[in-house]
Amino acid sequence: MVETLAPAKVNLCLRIYGKTDSGLHNLDSIVVFCQFGDKISISPADHDSFCIRGRFSPALTEPDNGKNLVIAARDAFRSNGGVCGAVAIRLDKEIPVGAGLGGGSADAAATLRALNKMATTPLSDDQLFAIAARLGSDVPVCLATTPHRIKGTGDVIYPLNEIHAGALVLVNPLVTLSTAAVFNQLCPPYNQPLPDINDHDAVRFCGFGNDLERAAVTFVPEINDLLRRLRQTPTCRAAQMSGSGASCFGIFDDIAAATHAAAAFETAGIWAKATKLYRSDAATDGVLS
Repeated sequence: MVETLAPAKVNLCLRIYGKTDSGLHNLDSIVVFCQFGDKISISPADHDSFCIRGRFSPALTEPDNGKNLVIAARDAFRSNGGVCGAVAIRLDKEIPVGAGLGGGSADAAATLRALNKMATTPLSDDQLFAIAARLGSDVPVCLATTPHRIKGTGDVIYPLNEIHAGALVLVNPLVTLSTAAVFNQLCPPYNQPLPDINDHDAVRFCGFGNDLERAAVTFVPEINDLLRRLRQTPTCRAAQMSGSGASCFGIFDDIAAATHAAAAFETAGIWAKATKLYRSDAATDGVLS
């Protein structure tokens, strides 16, 4: 069996600076990954199968299984030359669905990484990246699981040196938010791209804002309350919405402060998770990277 983490993605900041000729928006974002995430487990089997379990598995109903990005990644891996036998894939779904944390994209990327470890004929990094780019705009950076700056429609990614953040608190109102619906609310004038990146401070990056926040709030007003609660927490150094929402995050100096803050949100009936930034060279919760 190959078992791997699909780390939750966090956009520390996100700018929208125009549209392509095909109608897609150009974005500029600093992305990091968490030690918290979904888990993908793949085992050799007599026939292909796919099952979902975990807290948020009910949100991925049975009819959706045929178009789940995990299945799309498996099929794309094979159709592009990756050779592996029949596999049983299990997804432990712990990232809220439609949450701006890249859950589906992270699952697809983790599936590609795991299949490549099992394959009798694996694919090159370039081949995996090309597959990821076709699966979705967030899948290429999720394939890397390291800090990156992403530009264009998500197909241009630049690795960054280690970004410093003691710990994060992720919060979500458990209201699914459509990425497409948020982007459809955008209209000119657009923002400027981010300036040159020459430091490693996650708090500073948050100061560049998220251009999708205003549109997201029109669908999920609770985002304003989550950000207010985070920013009023004395130990929170910065807070922002991630991706297209509705998840928000706060940056804290250490995991103890983050855990205390997350407990306060949970006491108020709000989903929250204290976590640290993901390191691909470190074991996380007993899951192989």
